[in-house]
Amino acid sequence: MELNTIELLGYMATFFVAISFLFKSIVHLRIVNSIGDVLFVIYGIIIDAYPVAVLNTFLVCVNLYQLYRLKKE
Repeated sequence: MELNTIELLGYMATFFVAISFLFKSIVHLRIVNSIGDVLFVIYGIIIDAYPVAVLNTFLVCVNLYQLYRLKKE
């Protein structure tokens, strides 16, 4: 099986999102999850899967807002 760069990007995004849920710290969870979400945005745009890109753009915004809120407290 040949793994091309685009597929690798999708697998990396999946890895970051999945691994983010293993963190006890909500800050670490949101940071790692955001990395995965950004990778999914790029992946979704490359493969013309715009619903994937839109959803993950929204999730990045949610994560950034929640990180901002946590820092403010």
